[in-house]
Amino acid sequence: MDNGASSYLRFLNGENDAFAELIRQYKDGLVLFINTFACDIHIAEEAADETFLKLYVRRPRYNGACTFKTWLYTIGKNTALNYLKKRSRQSSRPLEDYYYISDETDIESDYIKGEQNIILHQALGALGKDYSQVLYLIYFEGLTAAEAARIMGRTSRQVSDLIYRAKKALRAELERRGFNGQI
Repeated sequence: MDNGASSYLRFLNGENDAFAELIRQYKDGLVLFINTFACDIHIAEEAADETFLKLYVRRPRYNGACTFKTWLYTIGKNTALNYLKKRSRQSSRPLEDYYYISDETDIESDYIKGEQNIILHQALGALGKDYSQVLYLIYFEGLTAAEAARIMGRTSRQVSDLIYRAKKALRAELERRGFNGQI
């Protein structure tokens, strides 16, 4: 049982400090993953918060069929997609309602440091959503192709093909931006 699974099990058994461990360990990565398809860091933060709220309130069972991170990211993806659908159905609101100032550190700014990382982040953002998602899951989160396939709702073969095409597209995008260095 990986660390996240053991922390979640401890939380289910009444140890509330274990839930704080989960948030510290997985929140930043979950927010950045959700941002690959939400394309708005503030929405990604809200969807990640909603994901953790679901875990805290509903306490779904983790059966160990996949890694805890894969299970959590799948819940996060579904929560974010539902959140985005709900937002799109809402009526128009005044612009002031959408103004958001975070009093916490901006994890996106903290994460993207140095000129090479900025160029890489911009190039990933210019790729299609499937490409940026698969590259983020595999190379930034360190998941296997099978785990990424489960999160993305695809077969392992489709994800392997997607990784190949995404890397090729990223290389072309970096060249288009004039980046000749090594990342």
